Amino acid sequence: MERTKCELANLEIVMLMSNALDNLFGNLNACYFLSKQKLLFDLFYPELEKAANNYFQPTQSHADQDAFFNRFTPIWVDLIQKCRYFEAMNVWNVALKLAFQWEQKNHPNTIHKGTPYYFLGVTAILNNELEKGFLLMHQALEEDKRTLKTQIPPTPAYYFVTLDYVNQKQFFRLKVEEISNYLSERIDRYANSRSGTLAIDQFKTKFLECTALSEEVFLFVFLLFKLKLILETNDRLKQNVFSSLIHARLLFDICLVLEKAIEHKNHKSKHGSKLSFSNEMKFLSQKASLSIDCFVIKKLNFDFRADFAKTINDMLGSKYSLELSDIKIDLAIAYGIRNFVAHRVEDQPVLYKNFDELSQRLLNALFFAVEKLY
Repeated sequence: MERTKCELANLEIVMLMSNALDNLFGNLNACYFLSKQKLLFDLFYPELEKAANNYFQPTQSHADQDAFFNRFTPIWVDLIQKCRYFEAMNVWNVALKLAFQWEQKNHPNTIHKGTPYYFLGVTAILNNELEKGFLLMHQALEEDKRTLKTQIPPTPAYYFVTLDYVNQKQFFRLKVEEISNYLSERIDRYANSRSGTLAIDQFKTKFLECTALSEEVFLFVFLLFKLKLILETNDRLKQNVFSSLIHARLLFDICLVLEKAIEHKNHKSKHGSKLSFSNEMKFLSQKASLSIDCFVIKKLNFDFRADFAKTINDMLGSKYSLELSDIKIDLAIAYGIRNFVAHRVEDQPVLYKNFDELSQRLLNALFFAVEKLY
């Protein structure tokens, strides 16, 4: 197909501006590496702003726009290799500022900003700013969705937030592999202790790639990162009331993912019925032949209300008054934590003192649900 005169004119402008940008960034990079790696964006900013205003065009392809942002990467890579994360973030803050200024002057035209958001997210996560990093990754994903007009864009941001450890085309693949290996270890613990057959590749296909549960998948991937980070934090920092609240919230969020994973396969929820966690427990029990009936639910309600900490400890120590199989105990613990944390903000040291085991018990319940229902 022949290009229109407008497209040819824009292409010529981009080529001319690309040459100008190459010269500008060549000088900027040379000054950076010759000046003991000092950032000189303040000095070069007027030239960068002028170059950006000339380079970006209303009908420009997102690939050409990415080419502008890719020129920032040599300095950024050097900074993250030296663990100078604050300065590395400033690189992409400058890039985004240039894009925002152009958009303000050329409204309603927009620039695809997935690249700077993604690399800014990478930097934040490397600096252990987990929440900020995930916010930036998901903002990169929103840019990708808007630009590519799909809810599942084939981009590094989407691969990251869905823990796609298979796709090679992502800068942060080593981190994705690190967390997926952690997930695999957790699944193996479930399979070995509960006679399960689930493996990480099956979990990926059945759950992580389930677009109907995209919000739950997004939350679950974030929880894995957070879970690993908290477990690696020195125990001396966790013996306080706030620690109890933080641990309780993380466990509660895992329970929410479990509840929604079960609900997704329960036909009653698709007919508008409002279901409680006890309903979901009974549904899973029926499908997996666990025999969790109304009597068991009433007993759990009574015991958790009477003494939450004692009930948890009895279950963990195999001293609970009801004879329940291991997976039933996992589900019972999930039921107790889900209902307790949903209605109380209360210091419960039993949660942080047994956090590793409790988190595994809840993950066991999730893995079991995915194995049996999906």
